[in-house]
Amino acid sequence: MNNTVLLIANIITFVGTAIATVAALFKEKRRVLLFQSANHVLEVIAQFMTKAYSGMVQEIITLIYNVVILFVKSTKNTPKVIVSVLCLVAGLVIGVVINVKFSGNVWYGYLPIAAAAIYTAFVIVAFFADGDEAKGDLWLKIGLMINAACWSAYGWFVRLYPVMAFNGVAFVFAAISIVRIVLSKKTIPAASSAEAEDAPIGNAPKQAE
Repeated sequence: MNNTVLLIANIITFVGTAIATVAALFKEKRRVLLFQSANHVLEVIAQFMTKAYSGMVQEIITLIYNVVILFVKSTKNTPKVIVSVLCLVAGLVIGVVINVKFSGNVWYGYLPIAAAAIYTAFVIVAFFADGDEAKGDLWLKIGLMINAACWSAYGWFVRLYPVMAFNGVAFVFAAISIVRIVLSKKTIPAASSAEAEDAPIGNAPKQAE
């Protein structure tokens, strides 16, 4: 790969992760999702440039999910759960096909796929932990930690170092949150099933998702 292309891709990724960091400062969910969606667009561009197609697919799926949450109004939880499951299935199937056909079936190409599947599974578990906010938040944080570990490793292998660093930090913060929850038996911060229902899939640590 051309070093200039790699440098530009890393700069784009750095800008994307910076935007994701700024998004975490907002409390309004719509604004958070807008900033996170901008991050996903930049990640798609960077990963296309570096031929990190497996991760690119998961970024696109998460972007689609965010758009649905932003613009599709729903008064019930069921449609959002259905969209989440459909996005998960699409990410798994398309991700595997892309990794096999275009990425040489490299083992680390399955890391973003695993990250999306595992995080979505934990979000669903957290969603159904109704009435027990501490337990729901614990499941969510465990999902975030595993997701971050997968993406951090993937960032290293595809040489997108901002992805590696950002998710490495996310891993540490998720681990600290888990320890606090276990020790205090309280939700820190609160993440009830209502919050879990809107949690996006895929590149979770970059999101208030």
